[in-house]
Amino acid sequence: MKIALLQMRVEQANFDKNFERAEAMAKEAASRGADLAILPEMFASGFNYGENRRALASRNFAAEFLDLARRSNIFLAGTLPFLESGKDKPSNRMILASNRGEEIASYDKIHLFGVFRENRHVACGGSIAVKDTPLGRIGFAVCYDLRFPELFVQMAIQKADLILISAAWPHPRMEHIKTLAKARAIECQCFVAAANQAGDEHFGSNKISYCGSSAIFGPLGETVCECKKDEEDLQIGEVDLSLADAARAKI
Repeated sequence: MKIALLQMRVEQANFDKNFERAEAMAKEAASRGADLAILPEMFASGFNYGENRRALASRNFAAEFLDLARRSNIFLAGTLPFLESGKDKPSNRMILASNRGEEIASYDKIHLFGVFRENRHVACGGSIAVKDTPLGRIGFAVCYDLRFPELFVQMAIQKADLILISAAWPHPRMEHIKTLAKARAIECQCFVAAANQAGDEHFGSNKISYCGSSAIFGPLGETVCECKKDEEDLQIGEVDLSLADAARAKI
């Protein structure tokens, strides 16, 4: 299976432009033979919680995402603001869509990043997601989840052969995302594919610079592929998910 990391720049609250950029990258990945493409965290919106909530009154980001996967003819994963009926706050929802535009799996981010006040504006997820899919047995995590190994241990216990991570991970902690994603692959003895944002996001006079460095790691910690730091990039890695079972059988 070929997995594409779509390391894109995200323009805060510029929803249409972000979807257009994501579609262009997804179609390029499909044209290069990728079976699955992973987008960064909040790829369509960025982190202006007020604007995101207002947009949810008139837009169904999840439906737009499924249609994007169908138009691009590729399995697609990424996170979006999602407001469940009856809930006060939207979740940060990761969705896996098929190339026919069907929702295969979803996961709401459990560990919310208090430094960005995500916990004030976003509903916390309550359950781990590991699903049998046409691509294999896949687990899901979002950004800050990466710092909590217990989540990944549970996915390993549930026999995930591949864990997908959508992230918006900033400088100066670039080495953290690379080291932690590799560690999760080693300790869970499975593939870990992490797609991170690149570029800057402005919050008034403050600026966050996302570090890129998206990567795929194998069950022995080997680097399958890696994107450039700081800038948009698209890299494709080929994985054999049966190697996860082989690693677990050996060690």
